[in-house]
Amino acid sequence: MTSIKIDDMADMIKEKEKELFELKKEYRERRTEGLRHAIEQKKEAEKLVRDEMKALGYDYGSTVRYWL
Repeated sequence: MTSIKIDDMADMIKEKEKELFELKKEYRERRTEGLRHAIEQKKEAEKLVRDEMKALGYDYGSTVRYWL
């Protein structure tokens, strides 16, 4: 067996768990990056529609249900 002390092993495990946590976080962020971008684009498009409806004199909140 190797001569690694138990305290050193515990420290190594903690460090590896921290690395694993960071990798999982990065994986989730990369995996959902496209979805987050699409949601942001949708929000921007909805704002443009609201602004245009307002400029045309429509109340967006009361007219949106007629468009569906």
